Amino acid sequence: MLRLKKITKIYQVADMKVEALKGINLSFRKNEFVSILGPSGCGKTTMLNIIGGLDKYTSGDLIISGKSTRDFKESDWDIYRNHRIGFIFQSYNLIPHQTILGNVELALTIAGISKEERQKKAKAALDRVGLKGQYNKKPNQLSGGQCQRVAIARALVNEPEILLADEPTGALDT
Repeated sequence: MLRLKKITKIYQVADMKVEALKGINLSFRKNEFVSILGPSGCGKTTMLNIIGGLDKYTSGDLIISGKSTRDFKESDWDIYRNHRIGFIFQSYNLIPHQTILGNVELALTIAGISKEERQKKAKAALDRVGLKGQYNKKPNQLSGGQCQRVAIARALVNEPEILLADEPTGALDT
């Protein structure tokens, strides 16, 4: 379903090159649950961002359902991110001036879902993560754990094929 072939990622930092990923080969099967472990700075987030189409690899190839992404246009990446990927970011990435309902609805807005259907799906997703009835609160009115649950609801609301989670439970109670 998803395959990384000799993926490298090099960042230019001032006059220095930082090699974040060095020839990663990895394959994921459909319905597979995978955890990637390693120390801070080893490239875990960089790899997730490349798999999710948020960052571009320097060399190698990312193959999605048998198709190379080497020649993907920005519109191809947009379709991939909007319809196949759910992201749970380490830092939540919630929009502070939006309600939590609006934050979850955003994923559906991008996908072109009607307002009525968006609200229904977003409320159901927030209910599933224990935030029923708190739809009109803003992120600054929530605890870190509640913000993390909003981020989880937003990632799940489109029922993505692939869920990418970057330390998704760091702010949650057991």
